[in-house]
Amino acid sequence: MISFITFPSIETKNILLRKIDRSDVHDFFEMRNNRKMHEYTKTPVDKNTEETNAFIDKMNNGLDAKKWMVWAIEHKQSNKVIGSISIWNLEKEAKRGELGYGIVPNYQGLGLMKEALLSVIAYGFDVMKLKILEAYTEENNRSSIKLLESCKFSEIDRVEESEEFSDKVYRMVVYRLEC
Repeated sequence: MISFITFPSIETKNILLRKIDRSDVHDFFEMRNNRKMHEYTKTPVDKNTEETNAFIDKMNNGLDAKKWMVWAIEHKQSNKVIGSISIWNLEKEAKRGELGYGIVPNYQGLGLMKEALLSVIAYGFDVMKLKILEAYTEENNRSSIKLLESCKFSEIDRVEESEEFSDKVYRMVVYRLEC
């Protein structure tokens, strides 16, 4: 399903979506070590850069195995990696994928994630030939819900997910966009 000779970088007015590299470890550690970034997800906080490098390697190995597409979101003005965005949980037969995204708090509310999301949606539909993109977001994550709805996603379901490391239950809203 994923087919390319060189990784597809996507450039917009304010950001560059590009392949994650080990040289991004400090920016990614800053993001993955920030508890606010994990407020609405069940992902563990990285304790050190070794864990962040393991995450970077896992993302690139999955990319090489054509399991998913994942981009670093680089802010062009600062040349800093401020987030990531992905299409994963690919279902080839259904031509469906799931979006995942996050951006550091200092860059939230500036329209940068919408810029990234619209570009990745176009890539998913136009290049990957997906017919359906879905996104799961925690029901209290108002910013993410507003973002998805502004990009024409529609709520299709609600599910509960439990955290592996605690008793916490996440009430997820499932959104869908069809080509």
